[in-house]
Amino acid sequence: MAFGIVGSAHAGPYMPVGPQTNVALSTVTSGGWTQCYASDFGTAIGNSGEKVLNACQGDKLMMAGRIKGSDSFLVLAAADYADTIVNTGTTSNTHLANGSRWYYASNWSWGFTSANDSVTLSSCDTSASSPTSMCLHTLAQVGGYRINNISGLNASRDYEKVFFVANAKQDGDVPEPASMLLLGAGAAALAAGRRRTLKRA
Repeated sequence: MAFGIVGSAHAGPYMPVGPQTNVALSTVTSGGWTQCYASDFGTAIGNSGEKVLNACQGDKLMMAGRIKGSDSFLVLAAADYADTIVNTGTTSNTHLANGSRWYYASNWSWGFTSANDSVTLSSCDTSASSPTSMCLHTLAQVGGYRINNISGLNASRDYEKVFFVANAKQDGDVPEPASMLLLGAGAAALAAGRRRTLKRA
């Protein structure tokens, strides 16, 4: 099966800034993220990453890589969903979002690196100056390509790409001031209504 749903109650939102290494799966799932897609590196994610984008719908998207079956990720990064798929073309342009440099292009590649690093796309990132990174081909029938400095994973069944989604408003978030005012006004109106009902009785 190409993807599965994993969900759990969580203590609070986990939103990493910039690429993170050696992150436990439990940190991600307890932080409000739901797994929406997973496959080994030998499996293509389809033209333009369609297999991932069709399965993963949410306000925020996380891309992560690990040794297959491991309970921790070698690297991961997250950002607003729209920021992870800004079309940066087939050059080495990137889009800075939430501390990571993201790049995405149809029939080319999709990935991230650290904010201070650069990429060399051919078609995935082959740069030695992006050691904390991840890159996937978005070609229809091609898997691959790298997790950190582990590259050339086009036929690998030993490494896995995993995607998660989260909504902007998560359980445990502090309500915005406007929401608090509305809640307070509603509670006051309810209490006043009860007092009127008791007086009539």
